[in-house]
Amino acid sequence: MNRDPITPATEPVGPDGFTLRERAWLKAASDDMAELNDLLAERGSGRRFGIGPDTPPAPSPLWVAARRSAAWLDAANGASERETQMRLMKISEELGEVMQAYIGAVGQNPRKGITHKPEDVAAELCDVIMSAAVALHRFADSPEQAMAEHAAQVVARIEALTTSPSHAE
Repeated sequence: MNRDPITPATEPVGPDGFTLRERAWLKAASDDMAELNDLLAERGSGRRFGIGPDTPPAPSPLWVAARRSAAWLDAANGASERETQMRLMKISEELGEVMQAYIGAVGQNPRKGITHKPEDVAAELCDVIMSAAVALHRFADSPEQAMAEHAAQVVARIEALTTSPSHAE
C-alpha cells in the first residue's frame, strides 16, 4: 500500500470542525485540565481551568501574529517616532501591493495581461490588515480590545441605519 501521508493540510475535518488528531488533542487537554482542577481543589484553590463556554477564547491568530511582530520590530528597531512613522507608511506600501495585484487580476495593463489571481489580492489585503494591526500597537494599550470596540460601533451604526424607518421599505 502506497498511501500519501496525512498532513495537517490534508487531514479530513469532521462536522465539528476538528480533525481526528485535533479531537484527540482536545480530549487529552480536557483530561489534563480535569486533573489540574482536582489538584487545585485538593490544595483549596478556588481557581479552575477548562475548555468550554466559561473559558475565555484563545487570542485570534491575527492578534497573536501582530503582537509578536510588534515585539520583534520593537526589539530590532526601537520605539522612536521614526519607527512609528515607518509602521504607518508600511500600511500604504501594502495598499500599493493590493492595487498592483488587483490591476494584474483584472488585466488592466494590456501589455502584461492577467498576472495575478483573486487569491493574490486577498493575500495582499491580509498584509494591509496585519500591517495596520501591528501599527495599532503604537496607539492602543490593548489593540485587540480597541479593534473589538471599534467593530462593535460599526455594527451598531449599520444596525441603526438598516433598522430605521427610512430603510424599512
